[in-house]
Amino acid sequence: MTPDELTHWQSWCAKPEWREEVLHGPDVLRLAEALSWDADALGWPPLGHLALFLPPPGPRGVDGHPVRGGFFPPVSLPRRMFASADYGFHRPLIAGMPAMQMRVLESLTPKTGKTGTLLLGTVRIEIWQEGEKALEEVQTIVWRDASPAQPPELPPAPMPVPASPPPVGDAVFTPGPVQLFLFSSATANAHRIHYDLAYAQGEEGYPGLVVHGPLVAAQLLGLWERRHGPARRFSFRAQAPLFAGQPIALAAADDGLQALRCDGTVALTATTG
Repeated sequence: MTPDELTHWQSWCAKPEWREEVLHGPDVLRLAEALSWDADALGWPPLGHLALFLPPPGPRGVDGHPVRGGFFPPVSLPRRMFASADYGFHRPLIAGMPAMQMRVLESLTPKTGKTGTLLLGTVRIEIWQEGEKALEEVQTIVWRDASPAQPPELPPAPMPVPASPPPVGDAVFTPGPVQLFLFSSATANAHRIHYDLAYAQGEEGYPGLVVHGPLVAAQLLGLWERRHGPARRFSFRAQAPLFAGQPIALAAADDGLQALRCDGTVALTATTG
């Protein structure tokens, strides 16, 4: 990443995009299914807006994400991850009614991390309905250098070893390939680490299929909302990868929410209220 490249990529910032669409209730129900959320009994699923304003059809890169150079600049760092998000929920969205979405890349900031060069992007999203702001979201997207590919003559990297006794939480769920597929489909997320095991292991260095951070975040928010009702704010940060077929413990404490990997690692933290 050269200074000239960074300057070029930063020219994508501060250019808001607006879209209008009628909010389609069945799309939200498909997300509810992916979360095992009983929409008839509980209503709108946590982070249900992720099923709305999906990216339009277009060419895809080798990782499954839309080709760079549209909303996101043509960043040369090959790996892209969803790192964190902050949400404000101002009023309920109404299915069957038109709404407007504003999306803007606010900033791109270079960093140096354990894996080498990083580029942090801040994306702001707002959804407006009936002339009022219903929801706002600030995402942190990370681009980074590639992990070394696993040599074909060696076995894949090992999965996390379950702790004994297992981590304790208020709820436990074990996402499998079908749930990952349903969530990818409902949110139009075609990143291959969630469904292509050979790619996840050989190209990105993971030991298994990676569970979506927002899927786990929605489970944590759902845990809180079942007890307290609709949240006004919510934020989460991914700290370690989680893998299909392994149990995830969801824990609610006075200082926030946590998703614990089967080996006891804190994989995702969240706050709400």
